[in-house]
Amino acid sequence: TPRVPRYNVAIGSSTSITGPNIPASTKDTFISHLASYNMWALQGIEYVITQLKSLILSMGLIDRHITVEKAVLLSRLEEEYQIQRWGSVEWAHDYDLCELRARAAAGTLFVHLCSESSTVKHKLLQD
Repeated sequence: TPRVPRYNVAIGSSTSITGPNIPASTKDTFISHLASYNMWALQGIEYVITQLKSLILSMGLIDRHITVEKAVLLSRLEEEYQIQRWGSVEWAHDYDLCELRARAAAGTLFVHLCSESSTVKHKLLQD
């Protein structure tokens, strides 16, 4: 079973419509990690997951392990296969690809902006 190093969890695969069996420890790890985000960032994470249809790709993107382009490419493997086999409808497939990249990038940026904090220090004016 492949492991995701940053989270130290096991992620299985499946050929069944029901998906793989996910160990309770893996679920607990992701629940704990997601609980560290504020509500706004969680909304952004949900949006990215909805776009990419993958928690793993979304967390890889949000954690800056993969680029938007790579995350989108991996999320569209089946579609890319069909395009290579049957050809591309240029305006439709190109539009879908660009729109998905834009949505994934926007959601990721939103998560980063909601998660990072900054402080402003004012200098004391000396007379």
